[in-house]
Amino acid sequence: MIDATLTVALSVVMGFAIFLSMPILFHKRMSPRKIIFFNAIAIGILVFLLMDIFGDVAALFGGGHLNSLELIFLVGFALAFLFFILPKDNRHPHKNPKRTSIIAALGIGFQNLTEGLVFGSAGAAGLVSIYLISFMGFTLQNISEGFPIAAPLVGLKEKLSKKFLAGAFLLGGIPVIIGTLIGLVFYSDVFITFFDAIASAAILYVILVLFHVNLHKSAQAKADGGLWLTYSGILLGFAFAFIVNYI
Repeated sequence: MIDATLTVALSVVMGFAIFLSMPILFHKRMSPRKIIFFNAIAIGILVFLLMDIFGDVAALFGGGHLNSLELIFLVGFALAFLFFILPKDNRHPHKNPKRTSIIAALGIGFQNLTEGLVFGSAGAAGLVSIYLISFMGFTLQNISEGFPIAAPLVGLKEKLSKKFLAGAFLLGGIPVIIGTLIGLVFYSDVFITFFDAIASAAILYVILVLFHVNLHKSAQAKADGGLWLTYSGILLGFAFAFIVNYI
C-alpha cells in the first residue's frame, strides 16, 4: 500500500489543477468572435471527455445482453438528462450562463469522483504504475477541464462574485479528493458506472447548450464565419484534450 497521506496530498494537487483555467474569466474585453471560438474549444474538450468516459464505462459492459451495469448507466443517464433539460429556462439557455457553468462543473465533478476512486484504489492496492500514470494523466486533464466551466461565463457584462467562481471550480475539482478518500477503503464498479452516467448526461447537456449559445451569438453579433469558428474551435479543443490526456 502506498502511503495514504501522500495519496490524499496528490489528489489535492489533481483537484486544484482545475483552477488554472480561472484567469481566463478576468479577461473582460473579448469580442463576440473570440467568445464564439472559446465556447467552441470548450465544446471540443467536452466531446473528448464524453468519449473518454464512455470508453471507460464500455469496458464494464458486454456479453451480448443487457446486464445490471448497463441498466444502471442507462437509467442514471436518462434521469439525469431529463433533470437538466426540464426547467423552463432551457427555452433560452443563453440567458442563464451561470446555470450552464454549474452543470458543467457537476458533470466534470462526477467524472472526477470516479477518477479519484481509481486513483485511491490504486494507491491502496500498491499498484505503482497505475498510480503514477493516473496522477499525471488526471492532473493534466483537470487543467483542460476548467475551460468548460469558464466558457459560459466568458464575456459577461455583470461582475461575477468570487464566491460563485470559487464554488463552481471547487464543484468540479473537490470530487477528486472525495473519490480518492473513498477509493482508499472501497471500490465499486456500480458506483463508477452510476457517477459516470450522471457525468455523461451533464456533459452532453452542456455541449448542446454551448452549441446553441454559439449559434445565438453568431446571429446576434452578425459574426461572419461564426459557424466555421465553432467547427474549428471544436476541432482544436478536441485535439487539445487529446494531447493533454496522452502526453
